[in-house]
Amino acid sequence: MKIYKRIFDNWKKEQTRILHQYGFDVAEGCDVFKIYDKNVYFELRDLFKKWDSSETLGIDFTKKEILSAQYCIINKWRPYGYPMPDDDFGYLNLTYDKDKMCNKCGSNSVQKDVFRVRKVPKYPMWCLEWVYDELFVRKDLYEKIFKPLGIECRSLRKYKDDSVIDSYVQLVIPVIEEPLDLSSYQSQKCSVCGTVKYDVEVQGYFPLQEHPLPYIYKSKEYFGDGFDADRKIFVSGKVRDLMIENGLIKLIDFVPCAKSNELDILNQDLLEWEK
Repeated sequence: MKIYKRIFDNWKKEQTRILHQYGFDVAEGCDVFKIYDKNVYFELRDLFKKWDSSETLGIDFTKKEILSAQYCIINKWRPYGYPMPDDDFGYLNLTYDKDKMCNKCGSNSVQKDVFRVRKVPKYPMWCLEWVYDELFVRKDLYEKIFKPLGIECRSLRKYKDDSVIDSYVQLVIPVIEEPLDLSSYQSQKCSVCGTVKYDVEVQGYFPLQEHPLPYIYKSKEYFGDGFDADRKIFVSGKVRDLMIENGLIKLIDFVPCAKSNELDILNQDLLEWEK
C-alpha cells in the first residue's frame, strides 16, 4: 500500500510559492494535494501546523491487497438524492422508529418502513444522502447476485404517490453482534444515550471480527460526528468479486480487512507517518 498525507487549505500566494518549490502544483485559494514522500512531509509538517492546514492520512491499496483479503469494507459508494420527505428530516418519522433513536447523535435507529424517494438514478447500486449504510440495488442485479445467497430485500417507494418502484430494491443487511477492536480510532461518547461513535476516516487495513458473518453485514459500532451515525458495511471476498464483475462498485472503493493478530504488522508503516 502507498501512504500519503492529504493537505487542504485556502492557500495564500506566499504559501503556494513555497509549495511550488517542493514540486506541488497548488493553486491560490481552496485547493488540495497529496504528499507521498514521508521525508518531505516531515520537512513541511511544522509549516502546515503554523498555517493551520487540514491534514488527513490516506492509503492507496494495491489490486492484490484488495483481492486477496477475505473480507473488505465498502469505503465509498454513490450517494443519490435524499430520503423523503426531506423537509426538517421528516423521513425519520416515516422510516424509523423514533422512540429508539437518539435525538442528539442519531444512533440506535431501527427501520420500521420502506424508504421513499422522488426518483432513482441509473446507477447499478447507490445510497441516499444522510443514509450511508443502506444500499439500493437494481432489481435484476439483486436477483442475480444477492438473492441466491439468501440476502433479503425491501421494496422502494415513490414519493408522494407511494407506488412501488419496480427497478430497485433495498438490501436487508444484518448487523453483527461481535464488537471490533477499534482502540486505535478516535471516539466520542454521546452525553444523552451514552453510545460511542468512532472516526469515519479509515486507518489502513480495517479491523475484522474474529467470527465474521457470511457475505454481507454491518458493524455493531457507529461511525460519524454530530447526528451522523453510520455502520461500516463488510463484504466477503465472494460478494466483493461479484460486485466488481457486475459493475456495482469499483475495486478502489474497497478497503481490505484483517483480524487483530495481523493488523499491527500490516499497518506498521502508518505509525511512521504519525511520529
